[in-house]
Amino acid sequence: MVSRPLSNADHEVISQVPLLAALGEERLKELMRTCRVDRHSRGDHLFRAGDVAEYFYILLSGHLRLVKTSSQGDQTVMHFLTQAGSFAEAVSFAGRTYPVECQVAEDCEIIAVPRKAYLGILKSAPDVVGDVLASLLRWERFFLEEIYKLRHTRPIQRIAAFLVDFEDRNGALIDGTSGKSFPEKRQIASRIGITPETFSRSLRKLEAAGAISAGPKLQILDRAALMELAR
Repeated sequence: MVSRPLSNADHEVISQVPLLAALGEERLKELMRTCRVDRHSRGDHLFRAGDVAEYFYILLSGHLRLVKTSSQGDQTVMHFLTQAGSFAEAVSFAGRTYPVECQVAEDCEIIAVPRKAYLGILKSAPDVVGDVLASLLRWERFFLEEIYKLRHTRPIQRIAAFLVDFEDRNGALIDGTSGKSFPEKRQIASRIGITPETFSRSLRKLEAAGAISAGPKLQILDRAALMELAR
């Protein structure tokens, strides 16, 4: 891991994070003086399940995945983090342990925000607590949507929706020359709760329909068809 001071470009990203922007410019500057930018390499772990959540994080660049490991050693991908923004806020504020491990899937830059420093500033600014709590509700809405998808959508719908959403958020282009390439197929299957066998069958159907190319690297060929299947 290599560290560097925060730059002006970093501050621009930070100012777009709702629970940080809610503090106001002066309080935010005070908080950022306790932080630095850490560069992590692919294969690193940002944290492991069971570690005390002394920090929450801001992803500046790169690609992370949150993974839950069962007592039998089976791993489930809970979420991919590919866009700039904050994560692990709620568990950090509660002073609990991380329930998942965070793996670095692509070289990244991260700001680790100390829990104690943030809460100390927040206590001096009770007027912004409501805005901070509102910003945390996005994760609740996200996981409610995930539960709905698992219960009420077909596997091929989930795959189509994932590919369209990932491309929207990351600019994964069909020629692979720009944006982030799609995660490995087994990781996508794990993320959307589909067995590898069902995932492979669904990919073949999507490829036969001309919507994707399912070669070594997934590529979207017909976005409109995928969007229709995702409904």
